[in-house]
Amino acid sequence: MSKGFLALIVAMVFGFWGLMNSASAQADEWHMTGSYSTDQLRGARVGYRVTDIRLSILEDWTWLGSPKLHIEGALNNWQNSNDRSDNVFALTISPVLAWQLTDGPRPLYVEAGIGGSVLDGTRLGERRLSTRFQFEDRIGLSWQYSAYSNARLTLAYVHYSNADIDSPNDGLDFFGLTWSNTF
Repeated sequence: MSKGFLALIVAMVFGFWGLMNSASAQADEWHMTGSYSTDQLRGARVGYRVTDIRLSILEDWTWLGSPKLHIEGALNNWQNSNDRSDNVFALTISPVLAWQLTDGPRPLYVEAGIGGSVLDGTRLGERRLSTRFQFEDRIGLSWQYSAYSNARLTLAYVHYSNADIDSPNDGLDFFGLTWSNTF
């Protein structure tokens, strides 16, 4: 890893840590994700989510459907399924909006968010990413599977791209299964 990339990671970690300590959250979460891409890539992700952040503008935007706001930070590792030595690490931070779809002891949610990622490389398999900064776009369906726990399973589609800041912009697409729990 280059010194500049390491400095950026340290800055993002401390910034996220400050956000975690200043937010008024009800039940923060840790999560683990396994992901796979049709481009023969696989991934693992561990992260932390600051939950239920109060933002008055969301309460005013009733047309948005009264979602809950979360901020999520994570460390990802993506690997070429055909070559274990071909991998990329990424540090991500993203706001996530969650809409509760069902009531009852086992609710279902739709989640969506757009954030940023910093990568330690710009190639993975046949994918050429050009820049170390990538946007992280996601949409998922999340289910609190137990009435006695806040644990959830989330099935999500996540796309990474530099939004044509530079070319080539092959991007990465993953389908992931996440287990989350409060601690």
